[in-house]
Amino acid sequence: MTNLIFQKSSYLDQFKVFLLTFLATIIPFSLLVIAFKLKTKIPADYLTRDPSAIMNAPFYVGFFSNIGILFWCSCASICLFSYALLKKDIRAKEYSSFFLFSGLLTSLLLLDDFFLIHDSIFPDYLHINERIIYVSYVALGLIFFLKFKAILKKTEFLILLSSVIFFGLSIICDKIFTNMPIVIEDTFKLVGITTWFTYFTRICLKRINTLLSLSVLQKESLLR
Repeated sequence: MTNLIFQKSSYLDQFKVFLLTFLATIIPFSLLVIAFKLKTKIPADYLTRDPSAIMNAPFYVGFFSNIGILFWCSCASICLFSYALLKKDIRAKEYSSFFLFSGLLTSLLLLDDFFLIHDSIFPDYLHINERIIYVSYVALGLIFFLKFKAILKKTEFLILLSSVIFFGLSIICDKIFTNMPIVIEDTFKLVGITTWFTYFTRICLKRINTLLSLSVLQKESLLR
């Protein structure tokens, strides 16, 4: 297993990390602001300020939508972090691939939800039919289930299945039962996100705990 002991970094190493983080933040930020300033009449602060402050809206506007984004982000981070821990251990090779795919898929769903890609960007700006997005997600879902069906059978699959069902109910409310109150659609979606988060968080914790336990046993056997 990868050595998890953190060694103290030199001040030079710490400065390099800070500088890299600073540049990775400021360069794309500056380029986007400059591009918007030159190409559009949109004020630059529209990219930097909180939406509720720009619209003079109450702080609680979009509260549960933001909660959903936090769950998406947390789930993606947990999956990708688990992949980073397990990828070098040959005993966890199968699960590391599972966590990588899950983390990337969750990141895609996060970006879609956060930037309203299938709701606004694709149909309104790129003129791409929203159905194409749904078909793409179905295809990705089928690839996921077929590729990792062996792992899924070993895990709490019903939790993940319930998440997919709630996402489906949200889409049905949005596209078929259009007269239904939006709060019902958004409630289905939020429950889908939280159950998705619950499934992947539990499996990540179990795999890491198992690997840590095996590592401790190996160390104890070497000390005897």
